[in-house]
Amino acid sequence: MIRGSTVARVIALIVLGAGAAAISNLTASTERKLAWIGSYPRALEIGAPEGTPPAATPTVAPASPAPATPVPAPGGAPEMDVSKTFPPHPDKASVEIEPADVELLYGRRTLFLDARRSSVYAEGHIAGARTFPVWESDIDARVKSLYEEGLDQQAPIVVYCSGGDCEDSHMLAEKLYMVGFDNILIYKDGFPDWQKRGLPVNRGANP
Repeated sequence: MIRGSTVARVIALIVLGAGAAAISNLTASTERKLAWIGSYPRALEIGAPEGTPPAATPTVAPASPAPATPVPAPGGAPEMDVSKTFPPHPDKASVEIEPADVELLYGRRTLFLDARRSSVYAEGHIAGARTFPVWESDIDARVKSLYEEGLDQQAPIVVYCSGGDCEDSHMLAEKLYMVGFDNILIYKDGFPDWQKRGLPVNRGANP
């Protein structure tokens, strides 16, 4: 009897407690209500503790701008490679070139040699050209001195005289070829053509 009475009391207390809880939950505010069994839809989500400030959204650095397309240098096309346009010719002493090529080489500061007599050179010559008078007694010494300057023997050298039937430039080319210069270019129309074109001219014994 005592045991049965005790069980009955326990059951009564459980029922009373459940009823009291239900009444309390119904009268509580929304934020404080307890969810019943099976009504925890976010039970598996892990959130920051209450009062923790929200995490900052990662800042993505803007992509670096693509490099600008190089602007072409003034004048358009890149400078010509003289050594490729006028390659050496070790199999022959000289090659004749046209006036347009002469002017182009002059603009690239190519060495110019005047094969005429020194007195004629002094009367007028291509500005910057050096005098190498093929008919004067010191021509071999001049050629030897040029060789000893240590110039690039594969680089173009323009040689000229009076044009037309003048062979002085070809004779000078032969002498230069014999000491190892392999890229002698003959301005076949010579100084008269240069003057006719109105290109730079100097007077006197110096270049």
